[in-house]
Amino acid sequence: MNLSAIYHQAFDAFCYPLDNDNLEITIKTGKDVERVFLHWADPFNGERHDGEFIWKSNCVEMTERRELQEHFLWSATVTPPAKRCRYFFSMESQGETAYFLETGFYTEEQFSRIRDFTGCFTFPWMNPADVNRTPEWAESAVFYQIFPSRFCRGKSSFQPEGLKPWGKYGEKAGWNDVYGGNLQGIIDRLDYLQSLGITGIYMTPINQARSQHKYDTKDYLTVDESFGTNETLRELVKKAHEHGIKIVLDGVFNHCGWDFFAWQDVLKNRQNSKYASWFMINDFNFELHEDYWKMHNSWDKKYFSFAFADFMPKLNTNNPEVREYLIGVSEKWVRDYDIDGIRMDVANEVSHLFVQEMRKAMLALKKDFYFIGEIWHNAQPWLRGNEFDSVMNYPLQNAILGFCEDIHTNAKDFEFAINRCYSMYSRQTNRVLFNQMDSHDTMRMITRFESNADRAKQALALLFSVPGTACIYYGTEILLEGGNDPDNRRCMPWKEIEAGRFDEMLSFMKKLILLRKTHPALRSSIIQFNYGNENADGKKRLIRYTKTAEDGGEKIEVTVNCSGKPVSIVNDGTVLLSKKLENGKLLNDGFMYRLIQ
Repeated sequence: MNLSAIYHQAFDAFCYPLDNDNLEITIKTGKDVERVFLHWADPFNGERHDGEFIWKSNCVEMTERRELQEHFLWSATVTPPAKRCRYFFSMESQGETAYFLETGFYTEEQFSRIRDFTGCFTFPWMNPADVNRTPEWAESAVFYQIFPSRFCRGKSSFQPEGLKPWGKYGEKAGWNDVYGGNLQGIIDRLDYLQSLGITGIYMTPINQARSQHKYDTKDYLTVDESFGTNETLRELVKKAHEHGIKIVLDGVFNHCGWDFFAWQDVLKNRQNSKYASWFMINDFNFELHEDYWKMHNSWDKKYFSFAFADFMPKLNTNNPEVREYLIGVSEKWVRDYDIDGIRMDVANEVSHLFVQEMRKAMLALKKDFYFIGEIWHNAQPWLRGNEFDSVMNYPLQNAILGFCEDIHTNAKDFEFAINRCYSMYSRQTNRVLFNQMDSHDTMRMITRFESNADRAKQALALLFSVPGTACIYYGTEILLEGGNDPDNRRCMPWKEIEAGRFDEMLSFMKKLILLRKTHPALRSSIIQFNYGNENADGKKRLIRYTKTAEDGGEKIEVTVNCSGKPVSIVNDGTVLLSKKLENGKLLNDGFMYRLIQ
């Protein structure tokens, strides 16, 4: 037995409470392990014989198994009656049995000599206050990400300098192109979003800033005049709520813009500024240039900034004054506008203490507040129940788009990637991960697929069949094209939409969203990959898995065919949605949702 491949720790995703009563325990092994058993009980469960305490454990086979590239993950859920749990594992491989405790591995003969089980793994107490609790509404939410300056231009008395005619379909966008999209434009399109089935809007920054993207904040308390006023934002949130749509704002708290009042004071007074400690400055003799793009202060480590961009100096969230200010900003957003969540930009670079304090403040104002972090990698340190509810699930985006795009990947590769995405965190977190196929930071999906609409629909079908908060980037519902930043921020082609050019794609998206909202199996974390005769070894590009509702009732089979050949489909059940299903065969580049129970 390959003992070096076996791993467990009594915390994080390997051992955690699902709720006040149930404890989820997972162990990782090599693929040579055939069966795993969990031995568990209260640490004080047992009897005394001749003055010696003998601990007695229960035994349950861990039958839930997920496959990774080089490992198996085995899981079981137990219900400790007194909230305490002591446990160890036994496992079998080719007639060999090994026991695994926190103190190490034991053969059967060695294990038989153990009299003191204090060396077991232990989850000491399932405190209700320590349970990771996420907003329930986010589990079934369908979000729509909006880049305000390019979404829709509503009526406004303000005319921004350099305003261009609204971009046509196919017209590329530049960094500084001014098209005049604003908050009134979003208000004007709420009926459109509601008709799609959207239940949440995430907007990139809307506060005062020089740029079109607004990640260089000048004033956190004032809506940029090109977007409207604070009152326009208040009206937007109110009307969105009337449409059954929640609002998440972008919190740019890792850094500010060049024009932020505190940074301007530092530029004037340098080390004598009362805000000097608000930033991470190593040398106050940093250079200034009328064109801040030509400076190299951050490269030279004179001060830290976002991505070596001198005009976005890094805020020092270790400083309690900075934390107090930014939390006060967030509290004002909730009190004044009634927003429902915040997505924190560059969330992996701010202090953990800041995130923890901000979470407490937000939940004190709104118990079901949705707190998302922009973290592109494994974010477990931020997802332990006292910081973020969710992160932007770029690993999932890479898994789905990577399979659909790369002809060298197969069904097993996809299974490994999906299981990795959903084994990093607790089930509670998995249910609210922020899932999307493209965003303002990535190439648009349809462009990545070289305009292959069938492939894009397959990716969307996969997205809407996995756990988490589903989100589409504005324009994805019509397969709007766009390369890397800034071309991924083109104008929404409203004239073409209203002329009916995209009716077929919009109809598809409405059906897909409705199925996601009305069928709990699609949102469930219970997934079983299936390999039939046509792909027994999983080496073909044919994905087939069954989603089972959390209550064990409804079952939906998801099939995606990228194999290059038609595949036969079982006729029983009800086809909920399909593309390229003809005469009992699913053609290449097709997919199908089939209700089988």
